[in-house]
Amino acid sequence: MTPQATPDQPRSTAPTAANAPPCTETTAQGAPAKDGADGAAPAGRRGRPSLEEAQRIPERILEAGWEVLHDHGFDAFTFDRVARHARIGKATIYARFPGKREFLEALLAHKATQRQVTILAVGRGMPIIEAFCKRAIVVIETLVSSEGIMMERLVDWCDQEFGDHTINYRRAMFADALAKIEAELRSAAAQDGLDLGDFGRVAQFWMEGLLGHARLIAADRAYDHAKTERWAKSYSEFFFSRLGA
Repeated sequence: MTPQATPDQPRSTAPTAANAPPCTETTAQGAPAKDGADGAAPAGRRGRPSLEEAQRIPERILEAGWEVLHDHGFDAFTFDRVARHARIGKATIYARFPGKREFLEALLAHKATQRQVTILAVGRGMPIIEAFCKRAIVVIETLVSSEGIMMERLVDWCDQEFGDHTINYRRAMFADALAKIEAELRSAAAQDGLDLGDFGRVAQFWMEGLLGHARLIAADRAYDHAKTERWAKSYSEFFFSRLGA
């Protein structure tokens, strides 16, 4: 459930929610170029990693790459910087990610999965309106957060640098998000004994509402959590009441 906001939005003060708030009104390919020191400690030599450490190395490298993008931007992204942030040898990075394209594609998938896991954990087992209300709050806060804006830039970068008439990263992310929302709608409707009709269309309408609201509030000077709670409550109740929920 990962709809996207526009990449040119200003930074927001909204937090990225890890847990649902109460749903009430009160409440580059090839070898990279060398670059200078950027404050990160150089990678040091040590013994062979344990099996558990070795299994975590790809995630460790990707998280270091995310930090590099956040601190230095896309144009200054190099594997030298990633290696220093991860405190790991550059050869270890190349052994897992042959070039910039493979790395950024993996980073995009990694961050999208993290986002989905966080959102889908919200409201699990609750009645459909309450569950989707809580998720709407988390989605909006995620989209307008600094991490959400970075994610938008990463999607745009991949589409501009690597996309073509057969590959479109944003379209693929939307399709994946719609599939996840549809599956959650089917599960929640079955739990509540509801027939929502065309689940694919319902999922699309739901996601479009979240995207539209995220775009509207992106220009606000400061994020208002209470306002988002009120909107999510009204939107969820209105949306599902029209479906007979």
